Amino acid sequence: MTLLQNMLFWQDETLTKEERMALASAQAQESFRRGNAAWESGQHDAAWDWLERANRQAADNPHVMFALALARHAVGDVPGAILLLETLLQRFDFREGWVLLTTFRQASGDGGGALRALAKLLSCFAATPESQKLAASVCRLNGVALWGFLDRDGLLKLVGPHVPDKPEFRLDGVPVRVVRKQGGWSFPQGWQQAHLLDVRCAGVPAVLGSPFSIKDFFSCEGMVSAGAEGLEGWCWHPYNADCAPSLTLCHPQTDKTLLRVTADLFSQSVSSDQPLARYRRIFVPWEMLPEGPVRVVGPNGQELAGSPLEARLEWRSAYQTAQMLNGVLPAAPIKNKDRKIASAPSLFLPLPAVDTVVAQPDRSAGRKPVAVIIPVFRNRDVTLTCLQSVQETVAGKKIRVVVVDDASPEPDLVEAVDIFTRQHGFQLVRHERNRGFPAAVNTGLQKVSGCDVIVLNSDTLVAEGWVEELRHVAYAAADTGTVTPFSNDASILSYPSADKKNRAPDDEETKALMLEAHAANAGQAVEIPTANGFCMYVRHDCLRQTGLLREDVFAQGYGEENDFCMRARALGWKHMAAPGAFVAHVGSASFGGTRAALMQRNAALLERLHPGYHAFIARWMAQDPLFEARRRLDLVRFRSQSARKGGKARAVLLVTHQHGGGVERVVQEQAVGFQKKGVRALVLRPAHHCCVLEDAAASADAWPSLRFRLPDEWTVLTRLLRAEGVALVALHHLEGYTSEIYKLADALGCPHTVHVHDYMWFCQRISLLGPQGTYCGEPDVAGCQQCVALAGRNITEEQDIPAYLARSARVLEEARAVYVPSHDTAKRMARHFPTVTFLVKALEKPRTMLPDAGNAPIFAEKYSALPAVGSGVLGHGPAQNAPRLRLCVIGGIGWEKGYGVLHEAALDAALRDLPLEFVIVGHTPDDATLMKTGRVFITGEYQEKDALSLIASVQAQAAFLPSIWPETWCFTLSLAWKAGLPAIVFDLGAPAERVRASGRGKVIDPALSGAALNDILIKMDFTA
Repeated sequence: MTLLQNMLFWQDETLTKEERMALASAQAQESFRRGNAAWESGQHDAAWDWLERANRQAADNPHVMFALALARHAVGDVPGAILLLETLLQRFDFREGWVLLTTFRQASGDGGGALRALAKLLSCFAATPESQKLAASVCRLNGVALWGFLDRDGLLKLVGPHVPDKPEFRLDGVPVRVVRKQGGWSFPQGWQQAHLLDVRCAGVPAVLGSPFSIKDFFSCEGMVSAGAEGLEGWCWHPYNADCAPSLTLCHPQTDKTLLRVTADLFSQSVSSDQPLARYRRIFVPWEMLPEGPVRVVGPNGQELAGSPLEARLEWRSAYQTAQMLNGVLPAAPIKNKDRKIASAPSLFLPLPAVDTVVAQPDRSAGRKPVAVIIPVFRNRDVTLTCLQSVQETVAGKKIRVVVVDDASPEPDLVEAVDIFTRQHGFQLVRHERNRGFPAAVNTGLQKVSGCDVIVLNSDTLVAEGWVEELRHVAYAAADTGTVTPFSNDASILSYPSADKKNRAPDDEETKALMLEAHAANAGQAVEIPTANGFCMYVRHDCLRQTGLLREDVFAQGYGEENDFCMRARALGWKHMAAPGAFVAHVGSASFGGTRAALMQRNAALLERLHPGYHAFIARWMAQDPLFEARRRLDLVRFRSQSARKGGKARAVLLVTHQHGGGVERVVQEQAVGFQKKGVRALVLRPAHHCCVLEDAAASADAWPSLRFRLPDEWTVLTRLLRAEGVALVALHHLEGYTSEIYKLADALGCPHTVHVHDYMWFCQRISLLGPQGTYCGEPDVAGCQQCVALAGRNITEEQDIPAYLARSARVLEEARAVYVPSHDTAKRMARHFPTVTFLVKALEKPRTMLPDAGNAPIFAEKYSALPAVGSGVLGHGPAQNAPRLRLCVIGGIGWEKGYGVLHEAALDAALRDLPLEFVIVGHTPDDATLMKTGRVFITGEYQEKDALSLIASVQAQAAFLPSIWPETWCFTLSLAWKAGLPAIVFDLGAPAERVRASGRGKVIDPALSGAALNDILIKMDFTA
């Protein structure tokens, strides 16, 4: 692939999201690999460069962040290292992070901060020799008299000048007797089940580290599944990682111990975001496994994710099926129609997921009462909020509520649920041990046999009318088996976005969403491939015929409702969405760090149980049958936000493209200006085969289904805009739309303005670059036709040049005003549209482009003490004896922004060993090719808020903006000036005009490249 082809590939709008993510991920992985290699070889400056780059390319990746914290500390950026660690420790609780945070805070003179971090380290984690040494030093430096820790064996030890002989120990507030042992104290049997250990000593205000978190110390995470050669999985003690967990395999009914194993070996196959996790491998070969299902229990008495399971289930099922087919076993008996609920199947029999089902369900006449089943396990406050919302909506109605406590490990939750259920007449059922979500649901189902049921997660919020709407949809068709409402977090039923994480609404927002959903979609039913178990209405006859959830396969949960739905579907039942109801879903907090692993395991099980399941779901999602329901709800909510200001214009519409950049910045700034005047600023942007309407004051994903296919839904779009009272259309960019967009203002009966950002009005390649990839010189119509024929269009439409120019002229001439950012832009536009008046309006005020007086001293002090960004990789810095001229290039540098110019210059600088190097603060289509020259370092894409500090960290002598097209403004030039750098620009467009007018830089011949360009650059003097 040639360099130019690579540019076009990168900029090709047909690239899928996955392809773009794959490209970005590969670059981040390479940066991380090179950073680690540099660190291991002792090149800390280079490691810092690569890891900072990786951190921008893979924002928030915990492994990159931890490595970068070390690198920042090594090069002297201690505050930056501390900030990274603090951010990381908010997401992941790991020993090494607290050790480093304690160390770095102490080194920076923050003794109090160091003690707070050390207290956390001592309280939760098993001490190591290194952490004990650190604690001794920090306590001595900060005058701490007494501190304590738990060693890996659970012995409590106290350290200080005067350790008392008889400290007082309390487990969960209750005094306990202890035994002195090996220089510490051991505790009575069963103490591992406690939550907190408080240590008090007479004459000492506090023991640093107390109270100790026993719950954390003994916690064990892991996941088990049936493998090819036996039972396999992983586990570890997150707070005592050096200790190999001892596991017990028990009989699921009797709890009899069947086998004990110790997970000694480390696992190399677990993928995790947890930094420095030390997972242990679980493997029990077939010959050691007992027959039948087993529970796999950790040393803290809690089952691992995936337990209970029968590792031989699939093998046994295949064997028994073969016997059954051969007549050795009798056929399965026909279920009695009068039986309340059939038992869950005991075999692992694949039931394919197919698009067409011909079976007719065994329906019952009449309706049955409704019962709500709510399994509870963790999180007292969330659970009580859920129960309260249910109570408010079922009070006074004939609806049973059964709460199933699945042996919650949280005493405060157990007590609170007991009180609440007694006060409000809910039935409470308790498991003696934790059996998992499917088993808890089954317990509830058996308590309410014969009823319609709603299975409801304990981390949901409901609002008035939810039961009634679900029930209405359930009986609207005779073959409806299950019904699921919209929710913020419900996979295919998620709203507002079906493919992104939505924010969980609070109680008041949930009530509003329920009302709006009902207003938009009351009584509507849409067939879906499967229900979602967070809130699943199941009709009694569907339940009776299909049976219980499969607790024998899905353990703690995930996938059990999908399996139920596939079984019900095979029997002829249909699953419906009720978009007229909304139930909030806070999320899945019960599974902790094993959630992803459990979901992955159960997804694989689901596919084996129902071959083709995931493809079946994917086909349904591609059709998106719920789109219209989402859009109706979006429309109701969107219209409710309308700004009514008497007789004034209520709204303006800003039409733009989807590529962000400077155009988006101008659009957002203009929107703010309208909002300050009390006018609603709407934004229209193109998307795949449609356009999307947004409110600039709301988040971009507030109403993601306000999409309109053009031209098919032109009438729907214009009717909505007229209803909003759009009184002005501001045309910023029309690339990506169909031709109807040019008539939008006419269709709305309002004026329009035009804001020129590039040359799409007369150049179908937009940026005036010809077939050779250089400035075209703006030829006549014939020249433009030849250019497009050779190089192609960069606009969506295919229209001949004369008609294209005529349409542009009409739109420009009819505009209330046409704004251009610079005089150079006005002159170029006027040559092609001589009858149009162009108003020059700078996109920034002069004062905003001055060096930041407030930040300049801070930047100077901070970065003068650090290596210049890129110097570790490039091998030269401005402080060395023979420094290179260092030029900072800012932004996303594609071909039109000068990628080819930079590549030629870097190659020549390397071949002639010139004292010249370039640091790109931003990104390019092909970073690797540039960096192979050894004269370019690329930081990676930056956030706008970080731009000035990042430019300052480069410690460049000047900014070089090698754009080869006549830009209309250039925000990166303003950034360079604000960072205090003079700018070198080609004599093209607005950048040259602005540099000449300000005197803050140099203008050079755009024909220069390679050696000729470098000869000019290295002779420039920026000392004045």
